[in-house]
Amino acid sequence: MISASSARQTSLSGRHSEGSWHPCVKVSRCAKTPSAARRRVVEDIPKSPKGIVGCCAWFPYVSDVVRHKPRSSTTLLDTFRSSLRVCVYLWRKVSDHVHFHILHSGAMASEGPMMNGDISRSPGQSGALEETLQQMNILIQENRDLKEALRQTNLMMKDRFEGLSAWREKQREERDFLENKLEDARGRMEALTLQNQELGKRRVGDGRTEAALGSVLAVSSNQNAELEALRAQVSRLQAEKNDLVAMNSELQLKTDQDSHEDSFIEIIRVSDDGVDGVSGACGLERSRRPDLSMTASRLESEEMTVSQLLQSLRNETQRGERLQGELQASAARISELEKRKTDVEKSTQTPQTETKEDSGKEEKAASEVENLKCQMMTLFKDLQQAQSKLYEAEGMKKNLQDRCREVEQDVVTLKAQLGEKQAVQSENSRLKLQVDSMQSQTQMEQRKAGEERTNLAQLKDAYTKLFEDYNELKEEKKKRESLMVQKEVVEEMQERLSSAEEALAAKQNHIDQMKQEIFSKEEKLQTISVFQAQAEVYSSDFYAERAAREKLHEERERLAAQLEYVKKQNHQLQEELDSLGRQSLNEMKKRHVPPGGNPHGATASLVGRGGADWQHQGNIPEHACPKCNDILPDLDSLQIHIMDCII
Repeated sequence: MISASSARQTSLSGRHSEGSWHPCVKVSRCAKTPSAARRRVVEDIPKSPKGIVGCCAWFPYVSDVVRHKPRSSTTLLDTFRSSLRVCVYLWRKVSDHVHFHILHSGAMASEGPMMNGDISRSPGQSGALEETLQQMNILIQENRDLKEALRQTNLMMKDRFEGLSAWREKQREERDFLENKLEDARGRMEALTLQNQELGKRRVGDGRTEAALGSVLAVSSNQNAELEALRAQVSRLQAEKNDLVAMNSELQLKTDQDSHEDSFIEIIRVSDDGVDGVSGACGLERSRRPDLSMTASRLESEEMTVSQLLQSLRNETQRGERLQGELQASAARISELEKRKTDVEKSTQTPQTETKEDSGKEEKAASEVENLKCQMMTLFKDLQQAQSKLYEAEGMKKNLQDRCREVEQDVVTLKAQLGEKQAVQSENSRLKLQVDSMQSQTQMEQRKAGEERTNLAQLKDAYTKLFEDYNELKEEKKKRESLMVQKEVVEEMQERLSSAEEALAAKQNHIDQMKQEIFSKEEKLQTISVFQAQAEVYSSDFYAERAAREKLHEERERLAAQLEYVKKQNHQLQEELDSLGRQSLNEMKKRHVPPGGNPHGATASLVGRGGADWQHQGNIPEHACPKCNDILPDLDSLQIHIMDCII
């Protein structure tokens, strides 16, 4: 026990010398005696009954951290993390400090007889010391468990906060990227809007001739005529396909009549393959042509019949072979018994004893012969039945051969029809694609023609207005000529007329130029649909980002609620820890206070005696408080006094 206490003391003193203690705990590194270390080990530790909470309130930094009310989740998590670190640090230092002083006092008690020379330790004190050390070890283990739980909670909160920070950073980058894209799209849309407005203003004065409109209508009518011609070509190709299918089926029938003289097994194999191919090929055409569906159903039923008949034929053949083998074995057995019978008849001339034995064997052999004859008759009847069934199967085989020929012919015709059908379908799909492309082109041309009509109407209105102005000028000119206006006025009107004619000519030239520009601008306006699609994509991304922000806000509220719950649990754990410390201290007090005595009076009396011994002996007292230098009678009282005095 003394060696363990001294080892613990040296380890704690080494930790203390390395600077791992709290700044408020000051221990002199140059102290060479235990008394000096005891006098200077603790100077300014706050005396609060709540332990860690009091220490936290005593330190300004910790109190600021605990009383701080963050406004965001980031500051809230940082504050909670810092407060947990400070609480764990203070609890570790206070527990290590108390444990150090208890072990140091125990070591001094063990070394007391050598220093004082007249005080010895009793067995009761050593047992109390061991019990105290055991309780302190239990408390230290519980403290470690609490620290581990706090560390796990801290790591979990740190991981969740790091994940949340990374997610927020990613969302911020995506939001910035989308905002930049949206700004670019807005700039492009504004530029396109300005261009459209300019083009609209320039189209007001433009005009279209009736020849251009007639050319557009002629192009659309030509396209309709080409579409009708393509449809007629498709119908003609369909008729030619039907004729080719009929010719191919006839030729296939002629070739099949010469090639169907093979064995029954080969015919069945070909028919099975053909039926399988037909069943796979006809599945595509059942919904379109009722004759193919009926043929396919008939082929399937015939296939089932063929397979059943083949199976029954195989079974009967195997049964006939088996009966033939049994018949041969029975005939061999009969011949053997007959030989034995002749041998027995020859041996009847032997003595009477041998005759009796041979007679028994002969009777046995005769019975076996009768049994074998009965079996042979039954086998012969079975063989006759099998032969009759075989004849029936051969007749059915002939019928099946005829059916197989018909099925093969149907298979060939259906394969040819299927190939033609696939070719026609591919041609139809190609023609449909061409028709769709031509229809889209026609729609585009019609749309352009509608735009040209509107432009032509606008140009006609402008032309009529100019013509009306021209007529008004002519009428004014006539009126002025009729009224014999002065020559200057007439010249002025002539100049105005010439300028108007020049303006009309320039306007006509400008109209021609605008026509060319309209053709070029129409090609550019086709890109507007692409920008509209991009704008729709940006709007969908914006709504998705808004939903993500709402989810993020909900997640933040949930994390805040969880943080409040963790704070409450931490506060409850601290209160339970404080109550546990106070209960253990009260139990120690109750256990070590003598009944009917006053511990304070005994302490005071012992203080005087201890002071006298201190003055007379000049040695270090055994049970003295390192802070207030009070002398106590035993080690337990010293421990209780140290807990009250230091904490």
